[in-house]
Amino acid sequence: MKEIEDTLFVQLMSAFAAGVAVVTALDEDDKPRGLTTTAVTSVSRTPPLLLVCVDTGSRTLPAIRHSGGFVVNFIGSGHAEIALRFASKADDKFGSVRWRAGAGGAPILHEHSHAWADCRVEREIEAGDHVVFIAGIVDGGLADDGIHLPLTYYRRSFGDFVAHAEASAAA
Repeated sequence: MKEIEDTLFVQLMSAFAAGVAVVTALDEDDKPRGLTTTAVTSVSRTPPLLLVCVDTGSRTLPAIRHSGGFVVNFIGSGHAEIALRFASKADDKFGSVRWRAGAGGAPILHEHSHAWADCRVEREIEAGDHVVFIAGIVDGGLADDGIHLPLTYYRRSFGDFVAHAEASAAA
């Protein structure tokens, strides 16, 4: 089967608006590692499972494999700078970022996330230039601000979620 060109693939995938997450884990030296992704989705409600896709060249990948778990930090509206920081190749992405340890020790970015899920890896699947982790959610939480709005990513740009009046009234 013929494959599409890389440029078209990027255009197609960027046409799908998605929430933004920072996946964090501790490496073998207990140093925090993290990456920005939009490749997170629920898999199962019973048991509670989600999946995360991680590039095979990511420096966070060995930390996830070493620790056997990670935290998915669902980045809140107005925090594009955090998403950009963790999307970079910087050596110390956690420099001035405050965090607290989750159940497995992985960083919870409590000042920048509207929700978080602490996960334990159940399965690892190699898929092209990424690894798909299926993980059980062992803990989680929502921001204390009562707003809980996500940062979004669409056509290679960050934006803030705005609910339509009709959708809000139906909830």
